[in-house]
Amino acid sequence: MRTRTVAWLAWTLAGLSMVMFLASVAFFVLTRAAAQTEAPSSLLTSRSITDLLVSVPFLTFPIVGALIASRRPHNLIGWICLAFGLLWMLLGLFDFYGVYGLAKPDTVPFPVAIYALVEGLWLPTVGLLAIYLLLLFPDGRLPSRRWRPLAWLSGAVIVLLGIDTVLAPGPLTDLEGVRNPFGLEGARWLVDAQIVLLLLFVA
Repeated sequence: MRTRTVAWLAWTLAGLSMVMFLASVAFFVLTRAAAQTEAPSSLLTSRSITDLLVSVPFLTFPIVGALIASRRPHNLIGWICLAFGLLWMLLGLFDFYGVYGLAKPDTVPFPVAIYALVEGLWLPTVGLLAIYLLLLFPDGRLPSRRWRPLAWLSGAVIVLLGIDTVLAPGPLTDLEGVRNPFGLEGARWLVDAQIVLLLLFVA
């Protein structure tokens, strides 16, 4: 692509991260406002200002990513930073969206389904930062060909664990026993597989 097109794409993605963060702020404000006007609920008060502010430092990733990608488009570090920023802000947005939708029924569509995606979305988010950013730093290339099996294995584990997490039956985290709408109730073995894959992911 042309340099101008690449720069436009990079800064558009960075701007999208900012928009998603602002949308998270909006849903947080709506949730806190509902907590003051309605009967006390642990769901309404389950997200604090700290949960929102923890995303602020991560806004630097899409900005740095856009700066690198717009000037060095062949360096994957810039695109990794952009992707990490996008995924992190999307995680926050889905979290606040789901909590607000459950606390205020019939206000937004599919709050449980949206929140359920958070269960598996954190895996590529963490994987990009903890694995690929380190493997490819600073020039966007692996240190040598010997690292290729680790890069491919890491990617395979992230994909499998993400799918397994989304499809595993059981309650969603921090949602007062709400069950996973995508969970396959007859496939309890997915829960055991999730533990094995999680150990591989950490390793």
